[in-house]
Amino acid sequence: MAMHRRIALTLAAIAILAVGIHAQDDSNVRPPVSKADIDIVKRAREILNSPAVWNRADDRRCPADEKTFSLYCALEKATREVSAHFEHRGAAMQEARFVIEDIAPKRDYEHRLMGYNNDPTTTFADIQRLFSLLETRIAARLRDEQNGRPAAAPDLKAQIAIVKRVRALLDSETRWDRHSTQQCPAGAPTLGLFCAFRQASVEITGRADNGGAAIQETRAEISANTPNGAKYQSRLVDYNNDPTVTLADLQKLLQTVEDRLTKGSQK
Repeated sequence: MAMHRRIALTLAAIAILAVGIHAQDDSNVRPPVSKADIDIVKRAREILNSPAVWNRADDRRCPADEKTFSLYCALEKATREVSAHFEHRGAAMQEARFVIEDIAPKRDYEHRLMGYNNDPTTTFADIQRLFSLLETRIAARLRDEQNGRPAAAPDLKAQIAIVKRVRALLDSETRWDRHSTQQCPAGAPTLGLFCAFRQASVEITGRADNGGAAIQETRAEISANTPNGAKYQSRLVDYNNDPTVTLADLQKLLQTVEDRLTKGSQK
């Protein structure tokens, strides 16, 4: 009887340990973010700053003396440099996984960071775009957490409606302010890209949202695929005011963003 009891206790202990291990490796865990996580993303972008240093065959092993870096290893190295402590399920790593779910729906990677990195359809511009989306997402989460608001999944239907409305607001040269700022006076006869997003957000959601999925995706697309994007300090304003940008370019940008958000809503 005593032996049976010991066996039962041992099995119970093993079961509890297994549950604890599973909880620690929850693939959808969402730790709180901090300013350090933004610094991690910026440093990872610096580490993975050219196609020449991009490792296209990631195996999630990151030796200290490596000369090329996968997405996973760039984030790991950046985390160790910024915080001196790396966690596989740390906030920056997890948010990167969630960004991949948004921009690569239905690909069903076994390991999201490795799978997206090694996907032959992923380009270096895609990796840089991911970093831009990741930084914006973490900054938005940080603001929400500091203001006591819980993080929530974006309402993609509303975000798609916002982009559609921006396209309508900027559908002609006579309505487009080519010398815009982030000051958006009520009743202005012309709008720049930033102010068009602000007005569309208020019309669709009832509030100005500078961190919504639509405006985040637009910033990321500007960073990744605009010739002068790397030089911009304020991406929406600088892109809007760039003399090389045409109305056709602006409408193409917004159509690309709308298409990506629509794909994300269909997953």
